[in-house]
Amino acid sequence: MSVAFAGLYILILAFLAHFLFWYNRVPNRGLSALLLVWSGQLYWYQPSDWYLDIATGACAFATGVLLWRLNRISASESKLLLVTGLILSWQAGLVALINLPFTIILLNLYLGMSTQVQQGYHPFWRRLRILNTRHKLPNGLAIILTTMIASIAKIFL
Repeated sequence: MSVAFAGLYILILAFLAHFLFWYNRVPNRGLSALLLVWSGQLYWYQPSDWYLDIATGACAFATGVLLWRLNRISASESKLLLVTGLILSWQAGLVALINLPFTIILLNLYLGMSTQVQQGYHPFWRRLRILNTRHKLPNGLAIILTTMIASIAKIFL
């Protein structure tokens, strides 16, 4: 993966993280944009193992559906896992798979502690307090952060 495609992925993922934090869902137009960039990357590089990207996406989506059925993530985060599996392929998917549980734990600890410490009236802190009191901190933020880290790692793989 080139730096340009990784940069595009990170920009689109930052938009998705912003939208997920404020509206608690992942927009389909962001997922479509990620799929469009992924298809452009496939056309540009024409890898011989493109079917492994689809297999990784299918495994990630199956995991997402299982977690959705267990009420751990939302359906839009399950779709996000599908697209994440497609854009990362299997090498960077392993990096994301290893980092994801640690990222979820650290993000929930940080967001849980920061609402107790920060008592400001900025809309970000108010939204964070609302999400924390409802116990609805989105795990999609951890998925997006892990995908950003893995897409940077994919440059070097």
